[in-house]
Amino acid sequence: MEKKGKVVFRDTALHSIRDIALYIALRGFPETAEKFTEKLVNFGKSLADFPNAYPVCKLTQFSRRKMRCATFHQNYIFIYKAVKNTLFIYNIIHCNTNPAFHSV
Repeated sequence: MEKKGKVVFRDTALHSIRDIALYIALRGFPETAEKFTEKLVNFGKSLADFPNAYPVCKLTQFSRRKMRCATFHQNYIFIYKAVKNTLFIYNIIHCNTNPAFHSV
């Protein structure tokens, strides 16, 4: 059995998770915010199982650096890249707040 690689959430990704949770909590759903945060983190960690399962991002700013885009819950895009045995998650972007991701 192959050893699963390490997952590193970069500061930008951690800030995005916090902002998503805060947005949900401030709408009156703190329990939902906590559960959704857990799902976001677990999905991010699961990307290490098959790091090449998602395509290289179509946006030039990411494709030049061979970053991949993984869709989560239809509206969230994880921007990540595997380097040796480490998977770096650079950001999590909500499609509705960034129109460039509607076609990713």
